[in-house]
Amino acid sequence: MQITIRSLIVIAGVMLAQGAFAQGGYQTPKLLAQLQERRITESSGLAVGGLNPQILWTHNDSGNGPFLYATDRQGRAIATVEVEGARAVDWEDIALGPGADGKPALYIGDIGDNGRSRSNAVIYRIPEPALNFQQTGQRMKSEPAEAFPFVYPDGKHDAETLLVHPKTGEIYVVTKAESGKSGVYRFPMPLTADRTVTLQRVGTVTFSNPIRMRGISLGKLATGGAISRDGTRIVIRTYLEAFEWTIRPGQSVADALKQRPRLVNAPFLGQFESICYRADGRGLLTTAEGSPCPLWEIPAQ
Repeated sequence: MQITIRSLIVIAGVMLAQGAFAQGGYQTPKLLAQLQERRITESSGLAVGGLNPQILWTHNDSGNGPFLYATDRQGRAIATVEVEGARAVDWEDIALGPGADGKPALYIGDIGDNGRSRSNAVIYRIPEPALNFQQTGQRMKSEPAEAFPFVYPDGKHDAETLLVHPKTGEIYVVTKAESGKSGVYRFPMPLTADRTVTLQRVGTVTFSNPIRMRGISLGKLATGGAISRDGTRIVIRTYLEAFEWTIRPGQSVADALKQRPRLVNAPFLGQFESICYRADGRGLLTTAEGSPCPLWEIPAQ
């Protein structure tokens, strides 16, 4: 989907008229870099590394093969990692979380419908690869991926938002719905690789911005999300905006998402699909589809 300059002017006018730029504890977004890796053409997920918080992990949407790309805040092309044993049907999001051994792991959500209904959605998990941060152009294979296939309890859905709790390793999938009513689904725990499970529906998040373009509800479609490293905040973005919830002590992700969120002043100049927290929690990072891929930061106040 291409977004024209004229369309952006219309979107900006409507959003300003609605007061959509009221800030929820964040400053004005700023462009950090254009990613040097030209194979990143449809950045659909973003996560900050656990082994090295200067590393950012991203991937393409579909049709690219099972590859992760490591970059940094300056946009350097640090590494390309082929995920061993994984398929890339429609990768939509990535998250950092604990592995079975408690060490940093990357969770990759092959959860999109790629324009059709799917019955083979899966989450892949790999130990986070160790990289030489001083070297660019590295190429390697990951350790064999664990696969966690799943089905929904209420039919097939499209989804682009993967949430992994950094402490408990609980996995949540938030669907992408034209109605703006996104279902929140939780994996049954503990996780068991290579066994298809039925997710538990634990809530609904509603996005109500009415802006549409070429028949697409830009303001109602959830396109990515993350949980902060300390487990105290959740962020989910649409093509136009981002929203943040607080997780109170002892509260579940599902219960936190039942609260009223804060609106975050996110950039909207393009098809933004990914979002994640900085390792220190003092800001958000987001990318958009297109090449060269822009990397934006939304600093905390």
